[in-house]
Amino acid sequence: MYEVTVRKNGRQSTAFLQRGQKNAVDVVLDKPGATPARAQLDLVFLIDATGSMDDEIAKLKTTLRTIADQVARLPSRPDTCFGLVTYRDRTDDFMVRRHDFTNDLNAFQGVLDALQASGGGDYPEAMNEALNETVHKLSWRGTGTTRLVVLLADAPPHLDYGGPQYDDDMVAALGKGIKVFSVGASGLDKQGEYIQRQIAQYTDGRFVFLTYKEGSNPASGPGSETVHDVGNYSVQTLDRLIVRLVSEELGRLPAGG
Repeated sequence: MYEVTVRKNGRQSTAFLQRGQKNAVDVVLDKPGATPARAQLDLVFLIDATGSMDDEIAKLKTTLRTIADQVARLPSRPDTCFGLVTYRDRTDDFMVRRHDFTNDLNAFQGVLDALQASGGGDYPEAMNEALNETVHKLSWRGTGTTRLVVLLADAPPHLDYGGPQYDDDMVAALGKGIKVFSVGASGLDKQGEYIQRQIAQYTDGRFVFLTYKEGSNPASGPGSETVHDVGNYSVQTLDRLIVRLVSEELGRLPAGG
């Protein structure tokens, strides 16, 4: 993202140009004394809902309101809409389910609370199909909106299904100004880590990972161990991690009115 600031006759306004989205941006100068409009944030949770993700889903359920409250208190005071896309695999009771954006936190909490981790007989899951629906089927707001996806998964996509492919949709996401923050959960193998890193890097997001008391066992509880080949990392809870990522993205925006 590039920041463009225009000044004329004591008036100033700022706009943001997304890499890969367009090569020009219109900037309208603020009226004297005008209060900056509130930032708009579309925040999607893209979640592997197979049986091995039970602990991570439970954590998100219990911390959603904390996340929403802390995001609302950020200096830009964002007008936030939440979306949810969940996925399993072809042999399960559903492959992909999406819940479009809402600013009704109670309704969104209800949708999240109804989600149960189940299924997923083999290791790869339907991430390709879920990313495709996230990028193309949700009602993303206008181009002035900060568009973020938190991808929470512990397995790579099926690359043998045909149909949508993650590399095509990460290109489409970049073009729409959608940043993907990939969160690797316990059990994510090297291929899955590579793909999550690739999606995050290409969309100008970031790859992060969850840690546990025992790196390969999410049921072991909170801790600082990981199965990933990394060093010099800091540890935060999932809710604080999400708030930090959102805060960094909104940090360049003016304070909200």
